[in-house]
Amino acid sequence: MHMLQNRGQTDQSAIPPLARLRQQWMLVGLLAGGLVLGGFLLLRGLWGATLAGRWALAAAAGQAWALSVLWRGLPDNHRQGEEAPLPTLGAGNLATTLRGMLIGLLAGFLFVPRPNTGVSAWAPAGLYTLAILVDYLDGPLARLTHHTSALGERLDTHFDALGILIAPLLGVVYGQLPAWYLLVSAARYLFVLGSWWLKRRGHTLYNLDDSPTRRAMAGLQMGVISVALWPLFAPPATTIAATLLMLPFIGGFVRDWLVVSGRIDPASASYRALMEPIRKAATSWVPVPLRVAVVAVAAVEMAQSKLWAAGVLALLLAAGVAGRIAAMALLALAALSITSDGLTPARTALLVEAAALMLTGSGALSLWQPEDAFLRWRAGE
Repeated sequence: MHMLQNRGQTDQSAIPPLARLRQQWMLVGLLAGGLVLGGFLLLRGLWGATLAGRWALAAAAGQAWALSVLWRGLPDNHRQGEEAPLPTLGAGNLATTLRGMLIGLLAGFLFVPRPNTGVSAWAPAGLYTLAILVDYLDGPLARLTHHTSALGERLDTHFDALGILIAPLLGVVYGQLPAWYLLVSAARYLFVLGSWWLKRRGHTLYNLDDSPTRRAMAGLQMGVISVALWPLFAPPATTIAATLLMLPFIGGFVRDWLVVSGRIDPASASYRALMEPIRKAATSWVPVPLRVAVVAVAAVEMAQSKLWAAGVLALLLAAGVAGRIAAMALLALAALSITSDGLTPARTALLVEAAALMLTGSGALSLWQPEDAFLRWRAGE
């Protein structure tokens, strides 16, 4: 028995790492097919075979694309500074691949009428929200298991872009998001196309600088899209919030385009001298009057509609306690109130102020900002 075990271990170790990765890819492919089949069988009982079949065909195409990204990236499954592939995908890459599969399933809903009742009405939002939660885990999992790799970065970039393409399209089709929000979906693809155009014309392309804001803005858009897909919310609340929160995201892409094309140099003294005071003001002192304004508007809203939860969240923001989390909760509360009871000046102001504080944080004179430490940890800092 012992000899047979040793022989099995030796045979397994003799398989080249890339071949072992391809074996694991086949198992991942079986899981992807099983998810589509399970979804088809569930939806057939709810919608009938025709609509369930349309969903399954589109979802299968989404899964095939996700699997193709993983297959092409297998040679990149190596640590920074190394060339030899690691023999296993690792927990982080498997989590990122699962995120791609969930977005592939979400794509199926683009080709069927919007489900308005039952479990299926909650399925699109549930799938995308689950994908976002997995996105918060894959990087830490890779670091904790010492399995960070170029493949992980590749998968993360592709599946971020796929999610921000598919989910806003679905939001616009459902009437939950305004048509101009599709600029968020198109931003990365326009950026890549523009870079290719510059290179084709012989222009030098400059490397982007490291920016924690870039990742944070992408994460914020994912949150906005997820909220918009939930049946609890509807325009005009989703239209206002999405429009406000897309502006810095698009501005970031414009800024990155200017860097890549060489029009601005983020390492230059002049650029830093210009941007540092703006950054400090936006993240330190601008939030302070916003917090005061939130308290005032929340008091008005409480007097009009007895929305006591708004007052509690406003007090947390005023003290600077978990500011971004409190702002996110206040944004959702204001959007829910607008959806159920109508648009009023106070609710609109709460929505706008909460969106701004989600972007800036609670700033100076804050008692506790755990979300900032969490964002740095998620980014690997």
